Amino acid sequence: MMMKTNRRLWAPFIVIATLFCTATSAEITPLSSFNADYVVYRAGKKHGEANRYLKQTEQGYQLGYSSDISWMIFSDKRQETSDFVINDGKIQPLRYVLNRTGSGPDRYYELNLNPDTKVLSEGKNRKAKAVDWQDDWLDQISYQLQLVLDLKAGKTEFSYNVLNRNGNSKMYHYKVVAEEKLPLPYGNINTLRIARVEANSDKQIYAWVAPELDYMLVRLWRGEDNVEQFDVQLHKLDLTPQIQAKGSP
Repeated sequence: MMMKTNRRLWAPFIVIATLFCTATSAEITPLSSFNADYVVYRAGKKHGEANRYLKQTEQGYQLGYSSDISWMIFSDKRQETSDFVINDGKIQPLRYVLNRTGSGPDRYYELNLNPDTKVLSEGKNRKAKAVDWQDDWLDQISYQLQLVLDLKAGKTEFSYNVLNRNGNSKMYHYKVVAEEKLPLPYGNINTLRIARVEANSDKQIYAWVAPELDYMLVRLWRGEDNVEQFDVQLHKLDLTPQIQAKGSP
């Protein structure tokens, strides 16, 4: 029973632990490559580490996330990647992969999106999913980049059509709720606090991004019934000058 409870506490972090990166304009301002390290806290105690990166690829960009979390006898390691291009200021995901190991069964999920044939496939065998193609689909981490693009465009409320790891879509809603200065392991920094808006939910999700760091995620907090489940804080950041990715107009 304890193991089941531990998984419930930490699983939500895995799904949303990567929020926000860097940004473009409608004219496709190049993205900044970065490598960011985070510390994962719960009740003030460190329980793991996480990393996020953005780099160029031959097709366009790759956004990646990895985490290594342990709590009592529970452990969870996972890696997520999203390969994408940018068309007319919009993120177009091409491939999403999640690989999870640790307590309980190992898991592997893969989604491939082909905007030319308008086919969504899942799994290592790339089995086509019987769904109608939607041009606004985003995956579990690429939508977070789109949010930051929209922040730079001046928006304060956001809605995204996000595919889960099995290729089923759900609308995600966010809004800017405050400006705050935060003391973090990285240092004191001015931020925007963004809240996940979810009707009739007992969960609370807040993310803080730093405009002066190209809207980098610097903190992520999640609670349930206002009881903290985790608190992720930026520890180290390497941010490179903006560069135009190959494959992006």
